[in-house]
Amino acid sequence: MRRGALFTTIISFLLVLSSYGFLYAETYSLDKCIETALKNNYGVVAAKNGYDAARGDVYTAWGALFPIISISSQASQNWSGYPYTEPGTGRQISGVLKTNSYSGALSFGQSYRGLGLYNYSYIRKKYHDKGSSLNGYMGARSSLVYNVKQNFYSLLKAKMLLDVSQDAVKRGEERLRVVQSRFDLGSASMSDVLKAKVQYGSDRLDLVSKTNAFKLAKANLAYMMGIDVNREFEVDEQLPERTVDISFGEGLNEAYSKNPDYRKARFNLYSAQDQKVLAYSNFLPSLSVGLTHSTSVDTLSNLTRFSRSDANYRIYASLNFNIFNGISDYAALRAARKNVETVQQALKDTENKVALDLKQSFLDIEQSEETKKLADESVAAAQEDLNLVKEKYNLGAATILEVLDAEVSLKQAQTNKVQAIFDYNLAISKLESVLGR
Repeated sequence: MRRGALFTTIISFLLVLSSYGFLYAETYSLDKCIETALKNNYGVVAAKNGYDAARGDVYTAWGALFPIISISSQASQNWSGYPYTEPGTGRQISGVLKTNSYSGALSFGQSYRGLGLYNYSYIRKKYHDKGSSLNGYMGARSSLVYNVKQNFYSLLKAKMLLDVSQDAVKRGEERLRVVQSRFDLGSASMSDVLKAKVQYGSDRLDLVSKTNAFKLAKANLAYMMGIDVNREFEVDEQLPERTVDISFGEGLNEAYSKNPDYRKARFNLYSAQDQKVLAYSNFLPSLSVGLTHSTSVDTLSNLTRFSRSDANYRIYASLNFNIFNGISDYAALRAARKNVETVQQALKDTENKVALDLKQSFLDIEQSEETKKLADESVAAAQEDLNLVKEKYNLGAATILEVLDAEVSLKQAQTNKVQAIFDYNLAISKLESVLGR
């Protein structure tokens, strides 16, 4: 007995701890789910890093315009024998003469391909590449936000369906109790009891299925947020009333100005056009310009004086033609032209896809609104039918099969209502994603 009491105490303590953890599980709103996912999602982080790298490439392109500065210096000593006539005496003196010399050079120069057209187009291309990367990053964020919303609504849907299944089990349990009582009083047959038991067992099995679906939906949302899938948390089950306050024409204009996929396609076209100009510039000569200052003195302290008497200045400009690379340049130009045509077609396809997605979103919203209204009416009608059939059954004017059918109809109507709510919210989320919001 003492062991049994101790075991019961331990079990009760663990249940209390479990309940405490459940009650104090962190609650996530939809906004918090999105914020958490944006911080942890690998794809968004990778897209952000790609955008940061593209921003760095812009500075690299600008750096090609600045001159290259070159500084050099050297020092030397020379020894040579010499005859020397001494002043006043006229004597010839021989010896070794040591001389010091110091020289230095400072030069500024740069080469500009295609008379500078290449450099100009390269800078433009890097800016457009940056714009493409930015919209790729925004597209990754938009896609993640939509997926989080989809998983969030899927979890709420699973929870609602779980509630429907739990209510069905409670009704089945009450129904079985009533039928069993009527059987004990002799006013119901064993067939009625067996049918009630089968339906009750079916409802309990469905409850297990809906419970597993709810747990899996929660794990999927946790995975989408980048947190531990075994982590216990709750979600805010309050769904605000959402409406669409924009026409199709207004939405299309907004989508063309904000949709990240369409904007990325536009920047890709700009970049391809820049690449074509780069290919053209290869047929132009390269322009090299520069300035060189060099000096040679016999005293180290005079090396940095830049005295004109000790210095040489050289300003130069030259044009260089790469004649024998013409075949390769022509092939590159041809490839750039074809790439522009391909990217132009991709832009048209993306533009059409945005319009299609927008149209589908509006149609889905319109259909789901009507479905929601019908689902509300169906639930009310099914509930009224069940109440009526129960009264008839209690009076002996209806069979157990009629009661079971009415309960199944109510459960199906409630399930349809949950699905309609899910479809409506998901359709609005899809519309927001297409609009680039």
